[in-house]
Amino acid sequence: MLSEETHATLATDRKVAEHEDAAHEKRNWVRLTFDCNNGCVFCLDSQAHDGEMRNREEIKHQILDGRKKGATRLILSGGEPTIHPNYIDFIRLGRLAGYRKIQTVTNGRLFRYRDFLSKCLDAGLSEITFSVHGPNARIHDALVATRGAFDQEMEGLQNALDDGRPVVNIDVVINRGNVRQLPEMLRVFTAMGVKEFDLLQVIPFGRAFIDGRDRLFYDIDAMQPYIREALEFSKRPDLHIWMNRFPPQHLEGFEHLIQDPYKLNDEVRGRKEEYERLLDQGVALDCREPARCRYCYLQRLCDTLDRARNTVAERQFRAVRVDTRWESQQGPVIGGDPASSRKMRLPLLGPRPVPTIDQLVGEADAKTLRVDAPDIVAALREITRFPSVREIVLELERYDDLASQLDAEGNIAGRHLRAARTDSPVVAEQLLAMPYDFEVTVGLTRETAAWLLTLTDVSPRLALYQPTYERLTEAGERDADLREFFARFKHPVPVEGLPACVTGRRPRPQPATLDTTMMLPSGALEIFRYTRRYILDHYRTKSLRCKGCVYNEGCDGLHINHVRAHGYGAMQPVTYDE
Repeated sequence: MLSEETHATLATDRKVAEHEDAAHEKRNWVRLTFDCNNGCVFCLDSQAHDGEMRNREEIKHQILDGRKKGATRLILSGGEPTIHPNYIDFIRLGRLAGYRKIQTVTNGRLFRYRDFLSKCLDAGLSEITFSVHGPNARIHDALVATRGAFDQEMEGLQNALDDGRPVVNIDVVINRGNVRQLPEMLRVFTAMGVKEFDLLQVIPFGRAFIDGRDRLFYDIDAMQPYIREALEFSKRPDLHIWMNRFPPQHLEGFEHLIQDPYKLNDEVRGRKEEYERLLDQGVALDCREPARCRYCYLQRLCDTLDRARNTVAERQFRAVRVDTRWESQQGPVIGGDPASSRKMRLPLLGPRPVPTIDQLVGEADAKTLRVDAPDIVAALREITRFPSVREIVLELERYDDLASQLDAEGNIAGRHLRAARTDSPVVAEQLLAMPYDFEVTVGLTRETAAWLLTLTDVSPRLALYQPTYERLTEAGERDADLREFFARFKHPVPVEGLPACVTGRRPRPQPATLDTTMMLPSGALEIFRYTRRYILDHYRTKSLRCKGCVYNEGCDGLHINHVRAHGYGAMQPVTYDE
């Protein structure tokens, strides 16, 4: 018989997998209105609200276009979506278009009318997210600035629960006005029968920052007892809790609740037009100021984007990366938020001329080309594309024909082969056996760690790197136990992508790199390509404990999915006392 602890672990693993599948589902967010019958003090879209309903034909096009591009979940939002006169028609259209799930995010007040709720469910509505921000009318009504809203929403919530057909969940914007009541809210609504909760950190946009910064934003450290009491509900096998836009470092001990980084695509989609103006026309984001950014879940993404823009504009890179395997897996971009364009008051200037990728590489005098490709044939096509680079780094799925392409000095296509990367022990041994001087850079996985620990003599050509994965489950299945490995592996080989506190040595610095996967063929950075690459390669996090580490300055920590899968425990700050 399994122990209670084992049952709990299995339940958590199952929920983690379910949450990941849900997060990676292709979703089409469609805004129906620029109006709302509440006046939430934390509304992030208040600058776009003018009381209008979106054009019916525009909405129809967006619903159908998303489905054509592969979206399987349709999410109808606002403003308040239920007040659109064609709301039920849009639900029906979503079902006819073939969406597997049709969800709405609502204040739920109109669902107090059972007949209206029933018509929506009959039309195909399958999931309702009720926005509730307090355990009682006093707190909720104050935050939504509407007297009587709580009582009406509770009627709608109870009607949906009584009906039994829709998935029912509640989202809560955590802010100074309700953070102390967060545990009480979970107790109240779980007692009603709610099993799913989205807990969203208040963010500095719209009315929340313009009017409410002094009454909404709070000291997370001071409120930790209330937050952690609420998070304990996630241990119940029958409850699902998602933390959205919440700073990862404050979830140590509950790392599996850190928001799936894939959802950054949705967040960026909501500000699509603003980012496009930045990249295409150089119009700065009007939200970029330190007082606001320190509260924003997108700060690191924007900081990294600024560095990428500077790298391109000033030709600062010395290496170029091409990833043909990743390119082949990218699908179409779904949707955008018309509210984003409404927030911009500046006129359209038109796109700025930009040099092509080939021109950029030539102007920067880049030294190294890193090619990720399925085989040597595909790699040679990319090498030929950039005749000015002098050395090559390969990361191939198959190295079968590499030897036949190398000359006596170990050059490929007339260029010096500096390194070959792999996460296969078999391939690593084959590469190390070749009579050349190129480095063999091995990805540290459970499989390669086991092989490396059997080595008594280590080649001076060997180096290690830490792979990153787009999914938590991949990290959980493939990552080695880093502290255990480096406690046993004492060979002084170079290491990339790992903090010094884990390896016992400083990581090898990496050259400034032009990552072509972030760019269109024209040479322009594209926001969704950038976001997807940021998630895979650049989204890293550190523990709050790292502030006291001698290596803290310049250290980016571990990849977000490694931390989500294994926790912050591998990061043990090094102090001068040690």
